[in-house]
Parts: sequence; C-alpha cells; structure tokens
Amino acid sequence: MIRASTPDDAAALIAIAVAAELFPANETEELSNVLESYFSGNIGEGHVWLTDEENGEPCGVAYYAPAPFTDGTWDLLMIVVHPNYQRQGRGKALVEYVENTLRASGQRILLVETSGLPSYDRARAFYTKCGFEEEARIRDFYKAGEDKVVFRKALNAE
Repeated sequence: MIRASTPDDAAALIAIAVAAELFPANETEELSNVLESYFSGNIGEGHVWLTDEENGEPCGVAYYAPAPFTDGTWDLLMIVVHPNYQRQGRGKALVEYVENTLRASGQRILLVETSGLPSYDRARAFYTKCGFEEEARIRDFYKAGEDKVVFRKALNAE
C-alpha cells in the first residue's frame, strides 16, 4: 500500500536507503536532515514523501518535489525499494503513483537524474522501462569520469 510518509516512518525510510545501498550507513545525516525538515514543515512547498508498505512495514519510498523556477516540472528526487521487496513491481508502482498524482493536478513533466557509471545501469534500465527517455547527459558532473544522466517523462500532452 502506498501512502503519505509520516514522522514514524523516518527511521525505516533511512534503513531502506541503506539496505538498498543508496547511502552508506555512516552517511545518512543529510537524508535524516531532509526528512526532519519535511516533517517539521521547514522544506519547500510541494515536497512529497511516499511510503510503500507490506503488512504495516515500510518497504519502499519515493520523494518528489517541484523543480524550482518552472511551471509544471517536477523532480523525482528519490525512489528506492528494500532489496527484499525488489523485482516485485513496487518501484514501478511508486513511479506510477507519483505520475498519476501529478497528472491529476495538471503537471507537465517529471524528471529524474542518476549517475552514468556502469554500477547504475540497472537504475537507468528501470527508468527506461517506466517510460522515461534520456534527455541529457552532463559529462563529468559528479566527478571526473562520472556523468549525470537526466531522464524525462511528459505527463500530459504538451
């Protein structure tokens, strides 16, 4: 079941990100700070955290927000499913939930970015499978030899 995240989910959401190797266990402070800011209402308007749960236990998370200085463009900032629940369609369900929510409010575009390193091949394949198209590649963005790859999906007829 996909639902809005609550403050009680914060520790589990961080644990999911660590289990899926999105963050090393000793480098979750920034994620913790973003969650704290979100739940205390001290983050930009429109930010949304979603939790996917199975039998009352969080197993996936998505975080999206409006792209600054745009009209109807949104960023999917994080999507991750606990390894025990991967390959079950949960990631795709989270993406579709985000897309449908944004479509219902007339939003235009959803962007997601990831690394160009070979270790991110699976993530890039996932976005392509979800109907995103590679829109841009910024060479050496994260560091020398690590490109930023931006994927785009139109939500409504433009």
